[in-house]
Amino acid sequence: MVTTKHKVLSLILCIMLAVSAVCAGSMAVSAATGDTVYVRANNGWTNLYCYMWTDGAGNNATWPGQAMTKVEDDVYAYTVSGDFKNVIFNNGSGKQTGNLTYAGNGQIYDLSTGKWSAYSGTTLPTQATSATQATSSTKPTQATQPSTSSGNAKPIYCQNDAGWSNVYCYMWNSTTDSNAAWPGKSMTEIGDNVWSYTPNKAYKNVIFSSGSNKSNDLTVGSGDLYNNKTNTWSVYDTSDIQVTSYKADPSSTIYTGTAVTLSTTANSLVNATISYQISVNGKVVSPMSSTNSYVWTPSAVGEYTIKFEYSDTKGNTNERSLTLTVADDSTLVKPVIKNVTPFNLNFIKLNTKATVKVLAGGGNTGTNLLFYKYVVTDPNGNKNIPYYTLNDSYSFVPTVKGTYTVEVYVEGSDNSKVSKTYTYTADSNVPTTTQPTTSVIPTTTTPKPTTPKPTTQPTTSVQPTSTPFMLGDCNGDGKVDVNDATYLQMIIAEYSGMKYDFKTCDIDGNGVLDVIDATMIQKMAAGQ
Repeated sequence: MVTTKHKVLSLILCIMLAVSAVCAGSMAVSAATGDTVYVRANNGWTNLYCYMWTDGAGNNATWPGQAMTKVEDDVYAYTVSGDFKNVIFNNGSGKQTGNLTYAGNGQIYDLSTGKWSAYSGTTLPTQATSATQATSSTKPTQATQPSTSSGNAKPIYCQNDAGWSNVYCYMWNSTTDSNAAWPGKSMTEIGDNVWSYTPNKAYKNVIFSSGSNKSNDLTVGSGDLYNNKTNTWSVYDTSDIQVTSYKADPSSTIYTGTAVTLSTTANSLVNATISYQISVNGKVVSPMSSTNSYVWTPSAVGEYTIKFEYSDTKGNTNERSLTLTVADDSTLVKPVIKNVTPFNLNFIKLNTKATVKVLAGGGNTGTNLLFYKYVVTDPNGNKNIPYYTLNDSYSFVPTVKGTYTVEVYVEGSDNSKVSKTYTYTADSNVPTTTQPTTSVIPTTTTPKPTTPKPTTQPTTSVQPTSTPFMLGDCNGDGKVDVNDATYLQMIIAEYSGMKYDFKTCDIDGNGVLDVIDATMIQKMAAGQ
């Protein structure tokens, strides 16, 4: 009885297995005419082919199969023209997937993960209009493409002056978010050796390459057109007003109170007269006129957008912008030179006292004092006798017609220093307007020393014949060195027989001779 039951149970199980096999076989997927299969080519392939077949029933084409159509940034599609169960994706040049089982209509195969999934993006269009080829420097008419989600993406351009045979654009936001596998997407030549690519979304970073040669990691937004020979950005511009330069000087390491020269130049392609306007954070500081420069002095820290606008007499317009960062120097240790008057490249009158005044900052360490030295060179190469002083201005009399250079040195109490060179033209006839347009410089941006500065500054020509008074020359030997510091310490200690000029030794001008004066003399000696 038990044996009979076991036989019946075994027979039932066999029947169930057979039915399961038949059902499984009936559920196998095969492609039908009109189905669409997709592949995500995020592994660097630029040409995609789809080879489909069923064992013993033929294939869709001879190897490498049918060319696929691009429907998105890295997605390609193929409409099946028969009934097939298997598929191989390949690039037509020896690279291919393994033998894959067709996953069904509307499925997409990811070349980087090797997995199928449902595709929900742009579907295959019926036919794309071919692009009109460029015949001149103008942009060609682009092919009609399927609509995609572009976000804030915009075209990016490469000036192929390096002569690459192919130009690729690799863009990314993170290691898992890029426009394609390396080397990126092929760019399209649109004329005048300019190559173009439009991503389907916005990316922060970009690398241009030939597949072997490449640029550095670049930030998208630095400009529209990248030159792969000069490694510089510019704006891809077809306006009749061609902007040739726009800049800020200095463009970095800017502190409150720093004089920043904003300037620009432009050319007209239609022989029109160009006017310029400059704005800072939306406020016009230099209205539309022929003036193309402006000296701006920020009084507060922060980010500033500088906008240059252009207009000509034929109604053409253009614009450029840049961003500057202004920092606070109230805790800065290293000294900085913010401004000097007269401004660089100005005129000074022959045989008339010229005073160079310096606005400096930083130096916030030790005594918090800043020391100044001025080296004036006349057109014949003659120089004054420079020495460090607490005075932030220096006067001299230009006696020779021509170009004078003034080297300004500013040093902090920790021996850190900075220098800048300014050029002036000495002439008997000085233009009445020599200063560029400027905003008012704040009067309280430089940290003040803890002790008063000398109230007078000797007026000197470039080549003085004698030096009746030299600050710090306590021993009267005609120079300032460490011996003067030692001599002053002996005076302070009330050694007998010490001869000295009080004004010469009172470096900080506070009416008291002390160790601070001796320390300052050591500073002056170290800077000579």
